[in-house]
Amino acid sequence: MLNNIDLNKFQLKAYSIELPFALLKLGVDNVRYDVYISSEFRKVTERFIFELIIKTADASEPFIINPEINWFKETSEFQRLCAEVLTDSINKAKSQSEIQIDFLAQTALVKMLTEEIQHQYEEAIQHCKNVIRKQEFSHQVETTLKLREEVASIIQRKNQIVRNVGAELFEYFVEVQNDVNKLRTANFGDNARLPEELFSNPILQMATHSDGFFMIENYVLMGHRLEDPVNYNTLINLLTAFLNRMDKPSEKHEKLTEDTHQKSLKNYTTSYDTRADEWIKHIDNIDKLFNYFHSQAVLKKLKQRNAPPQKIQICKDTLILQKRLLNQIFKLISKEKMISGIVAAYQMRPAFEHYCPPLSPQECLQYLVVPKARKNTIRKLKRFKKYFGKSFPLSPLKRTIRRVRTTSRQDQKKYLVRFLKDFSKYHRDLRNNLLIKETSDSINITTDEKIINLSRSNHCLYEFKLPYEDVFDKKPIINHVVLKADVRGSSAIIEQMKSKKLNPASNFSLNFFEPISKILSLYGAVKIFIEGDAIILSIFEHQDTPGRWYSVSRACGLAINILMIVKKYNKRNRKKGLPRLELGVGIGFSNAPPTFFYDEENQIMISPAITDADQLSRCDKTLRQYLSKEKLPFNVYELQPALNPETSILFNHKTLRYNVKGIQLSHKGFKKLSKEIHLKRLECEIPEIEQAPLTLYTGKFPTTAGNFQRLIIRKATIPEVSLKDLSIIGQTENTYYEVCTNQKLYEHVKKAVK
Repeated sequence: MLNNIDLNKFQLKAYSIELPFALLKLGVDNVRYDVYISSEFRKVTERFIFELIIKTADASEPFIINPEINWFKETSEFQRLCAEVLTDSINKAKSQSEIQIDFLAQTALVKMLTEEIQHQYEEAIQHCKNVIRKQEFSHQVETTLKLREEVASIIQRKNQIVRNVGAELFEYFVEVQNDVNKLRTANFGDNARLPEELFSNPILQMATHSDGFFMIENYVLMGHRLEDPVNYNTLINLLTAFLNRMDKPSEKHEKLTEDTHQKSLKNYTTSYDTRADEWIKHIDNIDKLFNYFHSQAVLKKLKQRNAPPQKIQICKDTLILQKRLLNQIFKLISKEKMISGIVAAYQMRPAFEHYCPPLSPQECLQYLVVPKARKNTIRKLKRFKKYFGKSFPLSPLKRTIRRVRTTSRQDQKKYLVRFLKDFSKYHRDLRNNLLIKETSDSINITTDEKIINLSRSNHCLYEFKLPYEDVFDKKPIINHVVLKADVRGSSAIIEQMKSKKLNPASNFSLNFFEPISKILSLYGAVKIFIEGDAIILSIFEHQDTPGRWYSVSRACGLAINILMIVKKYNKRNRKKGLPRLELGVGIGFSNAPPTFFYDEENQIMISPAITDADQLSRCDKTLRQYLSKEKLPFNVYELQPALNPETSILFNHKTLRYNVKGIQLSHKGFKKLSKEIHLKRLECEIPEIEQAPLTLYTGKFPTTAGNFQRLIIRKATIPEVSLKDLSIIGQTENTYYEVCTNQKLYEHVKKAVK
C-alpha cells in the first residue's frame, strides 16, 4: 500500500519561490507599483534588442542598419549598464533594509526586457517595410519581390525569432545576475538570490506555452487539450494526488527539510497540496522517488568496491521502495492510457520533422497512438502533397508505431522516469512563468513625466538608475569608523638604521607608509594622523549613498591588509638584521559625524571612535611579556583581573588587553558590521586551532573596486583571572570581538560555508 511508505526516507526537497512586494508602497493608481528604470539603460537596451532581432532573423544587407557592429562591445555595454542598475537596486534595498525593493527591480527588468523584445520585433518589421517602400522607387521589381518574400518569412518565423532572441538576451542577463548575486549575498545572505532558472525560463518568451515544436525542443511533447494523447492537467492532478496519499497526515504541517529551496525571507507552513506541488517542481525528487534503475547501477558499484554492508543495505532498501513506487505510478498512468503516448513522444523524434509541417507535432503523436485519428491524418497529408511539392510516405510512421508497440514493460518504465523528469521541469517553469507574469502585472514601468513627478512627490516611485544619472552635491557625513594601528618597535629600528648609516625615513616611506597609502582608496579610507608610532585612518559614510555604506567591513579588510604589509616589511628587516615592527589594531565606530577643527590649514578631527580605537589597539606590557612565551592561536585576548578594593586603585581600565599583530573591533563596530553585510554565525570545534569551542561570524564585503573579501570575526567571553598567575577563576558576562587573520581558520570556514 502507498500509505505504508515513509516519504522522509527519500529526503525530498521542496521548490518554492516568492516575489513578495507587500511591504512596498503602491503607486499613484493605488493598484500597481510605480517603477522608473534608467533612461540611458532603456535606450541602450532598445538598440541592442533591435540589432539582435535583425541578426537572429538572418536579414539580408538592405535591412541591416549597422553592418560593422561589434557584438562583443555591444554585449559588454548592455551587461555593464544592467549590472549598474541592479547594483543600484541592491543599494536602495540595503539603505531601507527591505529586500523586496530588489525583488521589485529584478521583476521590473524582466518585464521590461520581455516587452521590449515584442516591441522591437514590431519596430524591425516596420523598418523592413520602410526599406521596401524606398526600394520600390528604384523600379527594381525583382529585388523588391525578393525583399518582400524575405519579410514574409521573418513574419512567419516570428515565434522562433522572438524565442531565440529572448534566450540569448536572458543568457546575458543571467550572467549579470550571477555577478551581482555576490553583492546580494554579502548584504542579505543566500536567501536573497533568486534561482537562475527563473530568468532563463524558455516559457517567458512564448505567446503560447503548449506549442508542439517548442515542447519537443525544450521539454517533451504533451498538451493541455482533452484530446491530446499525453495530457498535462491529468498528469499534474494524478501526481499530486499520488504524493498526497503517500504523505503522512501527521506531518502535513511540519517544516520541510532545511534544504528547502525557499526564496522568500519569511517562514510559513505549506498547505497539503502546496507541499506535494513543491516536491514535483524539484526535479531531483523524481530520481529519488522512482529511479530504481540508477539505484541498481549504484548498488552494483558498491558491491564491486566492497563498500560497508550498512551502506549496501541502505541502497537495497531504497531500491525496493523506488521499484514499488514506480510500479504504482506506472499502473495509474496506464489506466489513463498515456503510457503509449509517453513512449511515442520520445520514439517519434527522429521522424516527426518529415511530417511537421504540414502536420502539427500533436497530430503526429495522435497518428502513432490513436488509431481513430489516422484516417484524417492520411487525408490531410494527401491534400498538402500538391502545396509542398512532395509526398509524405507513411512507412517511417508505421515503423515508429511498431517500435512503440513492441517496447518492453521495463523500457516503458525507463521512458516513464525520463518523462516525469521532463514533466517536472516543465511544471516548474510553467509555475515560475505564472509567478513572473502575476508580479509583472502589478508593476507600472513608467516613462510619463507627469506620473513620474506625481509618484516621486508622493514618495511612491521606485527608481533604479545608473550612478551618473543621480547628480549629488557633497553629501553630509552621517557616521564614521576609525582605525588605529599602534606601531611598536619603530624607535629601535630608527636607532639601528642610524647606527648603520642607513636612512630610516626613506625605509619607512618606501616599505611601510607608501604601501599602506596605495590601498586606502580600495577601502575608501582617508588619513587622519600618521607618524612613526601611530596610524589613524577613517572611513566616512555619507547621506544617500548606500552603495558606500560598508565602513566597518572595509576598515576590517584594510586592517588585515595593513598587517600583511607589516609582515612583508618584517621579512625584509629580518634579512637586514633589523628589529621587527609590531602592530596592534583597534577599530572604533561612531553612529554620528565627527567634529572638525582647524589649526590654520590643518584639519583636526575629534571623535569618540578615536578613543575607542586607541584603547583597542593597545597591549598591556605585563600581559604581553607573559603571553608572548605561549603559542597562541589568536592575536587578541581580553582578561578581567579579580580585584579587591585595595588593588583596584592601581588599574586605569577594568580589563587587561593583549593585542599583538591583532585586530580588535568595538561592540558598536560589530553591531554596525552586522547591518552592513550578511554575517553567518558558526559554532565550531577546531582542535588543531583551539581546544575550546569557538563562536565565529563570517561574511563577504565589496571593496570599492567591486571585489569581495571574506571576514571572520571571533566572539569571545572575557574571563576573570587571578593577577598572580593569570589562571582563570570564571567567566564574566562581557565579550570582545577579534577580526581573525589565522589562515587555517579561513580554510576551515571556507569549507564550512560552501
